[in-house]
Amino acid sequence: MTTPQRLEAVRRVQTVMSAAYTGLGAWCLFHPYSVIALGFTPEYAAESSVITYLATRCFGAQAMTCGLVLGTSDMTAFSFTAFGLAMIPYIGWNFWFGIGPARGMVTKLMWLDFVGNVFFLGGSLWCAKVLKEEKKGGKSGHAKKD
Repeated sequence: MTTPQRLEAVRRVQTVMSAAYTGLGAWCLFHPYSVIALGFTPEYAAESSVITYLATRCFGAQAMTCGLVLGTSDMTAFSFTAFGLAMIPYIGWNFWFGIGPARGMVTKLMWLDFVGNVFFLGGSLWCAKVLKEEKKGGKSGHAKKD
């Protein structure tokens, strides 16, 4: 891939991550009932309260803000690295509630959340790597000679 193609790929990954955060955040904000019904097993969804719906909406608003900032920022290698590493607690959450001690609380659809979080981690770290390489002068990390 040429330098412009690599930088365009970084921008596309950033756009996909931004759209995912903004879109899924909007879903949590505007339709918390469906998020809870699809994401939690019937016994936990049935115990939902007004606080649960408010918390889901707050989570959605924060996710939308994150997505909008991600989509409008000039990300650096450092910011992509920080964003990617920030996904680790979410991946841990997926394991804890998906197959760990708290399994049975969320539905099997939550594996999609795990896949998304792994994509955010891997995509962010890949983007950071590309930007570091480009800053150093090329894919190999050395300045190109004519």
